[in-house]
Amino acid sequence: MPKKKKWLVVLVSVFIILLFLLPLLSSSEEGELDPESSASYDLQVVLDDSGQFRISAEIDVLNESEDTWETLGFYFIPNALNVEETPTLMQDSAAAAISSVTDSGQSLPYDLENNRLLIELEEKLLPGERQRVKIDYTLRLPKDGLRLSQDGGSYFLAQWYPMLSFYQDGWSIEDYETKGESYHTSYGSYRVTYDLPKEFFVASSADDGEIQTASSGKIEGENIKDFYLAFMDPEEWTTETTAANDTTLRMFFPAGSDIIEETAEMAVEAYNFFEENIGDNPSQELDIIANDGYMEYPNAIEVASDQENLEDVLVHEIGHQWFYYLVANDPFEHAWLDESITEYVTSLFLSHYYDNEDYGFESEAAMAEYPGTNRYSNLPLDDYEETEYVATIYGKTPVILRDFFNERGGSEEAFDFLAAYYKEYQFKNVDTETFKEFFNEYYGEDYSGFFDEWLK
Repeated sequence: MPKKKKWLVVLVSVFIILLFLLPLLSSSEEGELDPESSASYDLQVVLDDSGQFRISAEIDVLNESEDTWETLGFYFIPNALNVEETPTLMQDSAAAAISSVTDSGQSLPYDLENNRLLIELEEKLLPGERQRVKIDYTLRLPKDGLRLSQDGGSYFLAQWYPMLSFYQDGWSIEDYETKGESYHTSYGSYRVTYDLPKEFFVASSADDGEIQTASSGKIEGENIKDFYLAFMDPEEWTTETTAANDTTLRMFFPAGSDIIEETAEMAVEAYNFFEENIGDNPSQELDIIANDGYMEYPNAIEVASDQENLEDVLVHEIGHQWFYYLVANDPFEHAWLDESITEYVTSLFLSHYYDNEDYGFESEAAMAEYPGTNRYSNLPLDDYEETEYVATIYGKTPVILRDFFNERGGSEEAFDFLAAYYKEYQFKNVDTETFKEFFNEYYGEDYSGFFDEWLK
């Protein structure tokens, strides 16, 4: 064969190979939502006799992007928790005041609006470089607030510190949203020291060890998405400890609670069920606080204090340890990936627990019938009205998943898929496209028609 023809054959062969490989390569890149920013936190917390916190946050930030940064972007949610900006959430405002933002003792300019804190750097931060900043501030919690709250003589600190934003083509920090979670953060490491005016029960996203009161201490944790911290007055709270497989469940109840035994039993059953059917949870400890916060955090959850709401809330928040914490997503842009999937596995557990599928999906099926549901389950939070969001994310979407898997073997098939999904993306970030690509690869066919009906 003439030399020219040989080279032509080689070039055509390479072109054909590239045509085959490029979709796989681009799929891999789209499916790998690697963080482009990460941080380690050194948080020093001092509570005085008046109930005011003095907090010093030293944050070591790594630029993992290909961009050169002139600013650092943080969520500072306490600034948005007031009756003007979040009136549907607050009866009492948080009082947060930044006293200084520094780098090696030198003041840095910053801009704070709603929950968006942008710090201007003295020198540009190149790809691969680190920057350490120190933010000093005071904080007084809203009394009887939601999540970030002072309740009697106890303090519940949720999203209480400057949280480094997830960087993707810039610091995309949405205004605080009351109907869901609007903050998106990377996994990080934490060292928290606290100094209190008296002894409290302490619960957190770290491994706290045996339940006991303390007035000072240090706690540390790695691979934590956001850090929760609570100080509970031992005169107002009682405790219980049990185990689910090799994980310690530390439980905190209002004094005189009559749901301790039932909460403990169901927590163990649910945690074991999810480990058996989805995959092992690497955490050694889960704190369960019955303060009616109805919220998930890494290694800590706030659940119901009453009988009526006990099981749905408890199981749902435990399920979030798998879908939100260990498989992470942007809850503003893709809330369904944690809320809808968690609600679905909650319903599967309750169906199993009571041996009654109708019971497990009773509330979801009712919400799915609400005429105000949206066609699409993956819209940004601010594209939904309040009732539309609840009905679509917590009702319609879990029912769509139920119906799909029921046609293919039911809960056993669902958990086979979810176990593979969890194994693939543990401690990683996903979005709707990631889920769709993995789904199609798992089943070996294109389900675009199915997804187009409910995912935009």
